[in-house]
Amino acid sequence: MAPRPSRSRAPLRNGAGVQPSAAEGPMACDSQGDGAMFPVTGDDDLVAAGLSPEHDDDGRDPFAVFDDATRGTQPAIDVDAIDAGATGTGTVDSNTHSNYTGVNGNADGNGTRTPSSGAVSGLGKRKSQCWGDFEEVYEKINGVDVRVRAICKMCRTVLSARSTAGTGHILRHQKSCKQKLDNASRVQSRLAFNADGSLHNWNYDPAVARTELCRLIARLDLPLGFGDTNAFEEYIKNSHNPRFVRSSRRTTTRDLDKLFAERRAMIRNCVHASASVALTSDIWSGNAKEDYISVVAHYVNADWELQKKIVGLRLIQVKHSGENISASIASVVEEYGLVDKIFSITLDNASSNAKAMETLTPMFAGYLGCDPAPDDPAPGYSLVHQRCACHIINLIVKSGLKRIKPYIEDFRTAINFLNSSNQRIAMFRNYCEAKGMRPRKFGLDMDVRWNATYLMLKHLVPYSEVFSVFINSNYGSALLSTAHWHVAGKILEFLEVFYDSTVTLSGVYYPTSPLVLHHVLEIATHLHACERDVNLRPFVYPMQHKFLKYWKDIPLLYSFAFILDPRAKLRGMQRVLHLLTEYTGTDYTTYYADLKTELHKMFEKYLRKFGATRSQRVAGPTPPTGKRKQAWGVIFGGSGLPGPSSGTACSSSHSTASELSSYLDSDCITAYEDGFDILLWWKDHKLTYPILAIMARDIMSVPVSTCSSESCFSLVGRILEERRRSLKPEHVEMLTLLKDWELGEKREQHEAADTKEIEDAFENLFLDEPEGEDDGSGG
Repeated sequence: MAPRPSRSRAPLRNGAGVQPSAAEGPMACDSQGDGAMFPVTGDDDLVAAGLSPEHDDDGRDPFAVFDDATRGTQPAIDVDAIDAGATGTGTVDSNTHSNYTGVNGNADGNGTRTPSSGAVSGLGKRKSQCWGDFEEVYEKINGVDVRVRAICKMCRTVLSARSTAGTGHILRHQKSCKQKLDNASRVQSRLAFNADGSLHNWNYDPAVARTELCRLIARLDLPLGFGDTNAFEEYIKNSHNPRFVRSSRRTTTRDLDKLFAERRAMIRNCVHASASVALTSDIWSGNAKEDYISVVAHYVNADWELQKKIVGLRLIQVKHSGENISASIASVVEEYGLVDKIFSITLDNASSNAKAMETLTPMFAGYLGCDPAPDDPAPGYSLVHQRCACHIINLIVKSGLKRIKPYIEDFRTAINFLNSSNQRIAMFRNYCEAKGMRPRKFGLDMDVRWNATYLMLKHLVPYSEVFSVFINSNYGSALLSTAHWHVAGKILEFLEVFYDSTVTLSGVYYPTSPLVLHHVLEIATHLHACERDVNLRPFVYPMQHKFLKYWKDIPLLYSFAFILDPRAKLRGMQRVLHLLTEYTGTDYTTYYADLKTELHKMFEKYLRKFGATRSQRVAGPTPPTGKRKQAWGVIFGGSGLPGPSSGTACSSSHSTASELSSYLDSDCITAYEDGFDILLWWKDHKLTYPILAIMARDIMSVPVSTCSSESCFSLVGRILEERRRSLKPEHVEMLTLLKDWELGEKREQHEAADTKEIEDAFENLFLDEPEGEDDGSGG
């Protein structure tokens, strides 16, 4: 065996020193023979420092590479391909592996270049195992290519790679990245849905987690520091995501501000896209002795669906005067840029609200303008101040309940006596089970809410026998007599009509304005029938007086909405007025003539504002020729039915009569089922009646009650509970609005309505099931 050739001294740094000759092996120069010299050893730094070179790590004969290359088994380095920069990933033997790429994975990324000729610093046989996972980046310094950076192929992190820095930090980074990849490969794939329904691999994103935490806090009324608790962190890490990063209260507050700003901008755009907006507003006094005023927007979107959004909840720390109320409402409206879009404002019957409307009415007259002219000394603005219909029903009923207040107080005393002792509750439970009745407790009503009194009696009357015996035997005297239950049964039956009307007119997702006259007529009929009852007569008389005080003069908006119901029109309106005259003794002849005149005047305003839309009108479908003889119960079912009415009875322009009169003269449709959608009908006929459809859409969007504002206060009451009184007013507004908008996206705002909450308070009081039991829905 021939003796091995002696190893020449390695060159110094940056190519200084003696260069190897061509006789020392084929690896001493490049494969193309262009004169670019490569060092034959990787120990140049050690030799230059006067230290002994280390032996190869792989235990292989250091000259075996020369033998392989001589026999043609070793692939040569393609320098031309590297210079071309096509891929920048030239491959060499594992013992001499190096990558010459730029930062962007090509030959010349970010101003760097690959070594192709001339002297190269720091190249040679690689002893470290890290370079297979890193891309090397070179720069020319003093005419020599010097390695300056290394890019991790796994995570694209850029690290320092100068020879003086060593490879310890690169090895540590390589170990960390490989461990992360190994952990990821051990986890089952997690899929998530894209917006279009397709799937993608789910990855944990701390920013998304913080945003979802803000949504969770708003939806479930949780503390702002909930995400910074040890219990929540342990729950998420142990059961859902070990990589979860907790958020401090300050971080959550900043994220909440950001989320609220983004959502408010979206809501603002949605409201602006509608033609008009109807508002409701009310004032609430909470447990923290702080008063808030709410502003709720109602509008019809592009799909002709009713939408409700709380747009403002402001702390009002001043007197509840008309001036202060109007200033608070105006500030919210101006903030959303809705000054020229307000069609109506619905408020309760407080005198301060009437004073506030004196300021707001001219301020918001920009949608349809004023009538007859701005310089008129007493202009009648088209903006209509609507009084809450449910509040009027409340005033009517409370005037009658005063007559039976002693009986109601006895029932309240009995319920309070039962609920004040756990021992008595247990005894009553055993007594109910012995009598075959399902044991339960009973809720106390609130004096300011007559519907709570109705629900109290509704759940109490079925237990009249067992409740009366138990109370009288334990109270010490006969507290409840037969007369009490007789009055309770009569009142319960009498108030059912008013309760059903309140629930119906408190709706959110269907038009309530065309329903008011139905319930006004039903209440008038009910009062007229009950006045013949000797027992109810003292109860009915004050209610009739209160009814005539508020509804003798029917608001024009209610009549417009009723006429724009294609099942009623003028013929149905005339019939309703005929029946109201019969039951209340009021002559509505003059009102009917004024109503038709005002209807045409209102339509002319829409014609001036939206007249360009008239060009889209097409011939409408042929109206149905046959109608059912019996329609809409008492409205069309009585004798002496008036004939069809024409809309041409009053003077109007030719353009007005051409569309409005066409609608009024056509036959009423006969779709009397409960599922009939008025908005959908007008959407389908918007090309037939382009101007009238816009007018109908605006009128149908007006809520007739302030229950939407009261449901807002139900949300605030849970946010401002005993443990959260330190919340800032701006945070109270953020949390309330975010929760309402979340419910609105799922169209679940009606479930948070005030009536629903009261019903649940009286319903879920049974003693044979655990308290707080639910269906697991988390709602």
